[in-house]
Amino acid sequence: MVGRKALKLVGLGIHMLLVGDAFGKKIADLLGVKFVPFEDRKFTDGELCPRIEFKEISPPGSDAILAINKHSDESINDYTLKAYFLARTLHNSKFRTILVFPYFSYARQDNVFRYGEPLSSNYVAQMFDPIVTNFVTVTAHLQRRTNIATLFDHAKTHNVSGIPALIRQLPSGLKDPYILGPDTESIHWAREMADLMGVRDYGAFTKKRDVNTGEIQVFTGDLDLKDRQVVVVDDMISTGGTVLKSIKLAREAGAREIHVTTVHPILAGGALDKIKAQGVAGIIGSNTMESPISVADVTPDIVEKLKEFMGG
Repeated sequence: MVGRKALKLVGLGIHMLLVGDAFGKKIADLLGVKFVPFEDRKFTDGELCPRIEFKEISPPGSDAILAINKHSDESINDYTLKAYFLARTLHNSKFRTILVFPYFSYARQDNVFRYGEPLSSNYVAQMFDPIVTNFVTVTAHLQRRTNIATLFDHAKTHNVSGIPALIRQLPSGLKDPYILGPDTESIHWAREMADLMGVRDYGAFTKKRDVNTGEIQVFTGDLDLKDRQVVVVDDMISTGGTVLKSIKLAREAGAREIHVTTVHPILAGGALDKIKAQGVAGIIGSNTMESPISVADVTPDIVEKLKEFMGG
């Protein structure tokens, strides 16, 4: 585990700096590198114009990290385009840039499900591929690919797990809980959480989504949760539909206490209030994006990954 003491990185130039917001500042402090904020400007017509607050001109070939998370009052599109503009500015200023992009926007569209749809995950990856040396994200939502590296031609990729941060925020009073994924795809997160916690029991419901209407059907199989503490884990909660169904089904299967965890707390359309209304014991999200439940800090895990390939 990374402590709060600054780390000395080996092999980096004296002009190493980190450009970012409050999320990036945490990473800069842990790494012990110079932090450079940016002015988060938006014109009246909605166009973005972020300006990096450079105090001096760095020589060509200097190293930079760009690290921002999605703010609670901005759209996914603004978050994505802002990261691109900042990364492009660093690239044009001759920086070798590492991008820390904790929520990989558009990653869920990792296939063309209906003729005429965009392959959005590829498109976003190709925006950044020519202008960054390394692309660091957290628990990317790529279910039909084994590795995000397949989206990139040049940049080295690093998919940091957000599950350890969630575990650090779970209450200590949990006694042999059942780790439950709300759908088939989330079995990966349930297995990882169970392994890291040393818990023997985990599983997932089966989900079927209508690609045209978005309607979700969830099936329990023969799952028995009688008198069990249950931790529901998923990589993201968007509208909350899948999680709400899993809470209902877990109760019907006998669960006496339910905790909900998610790496990316999108929480659209009143999802948080709907989940709270179910009387769950707790709801935990990470700070890959700002939200009322973003209490699990992924920055120490990101720093550990940065140390691996930066020589720290």
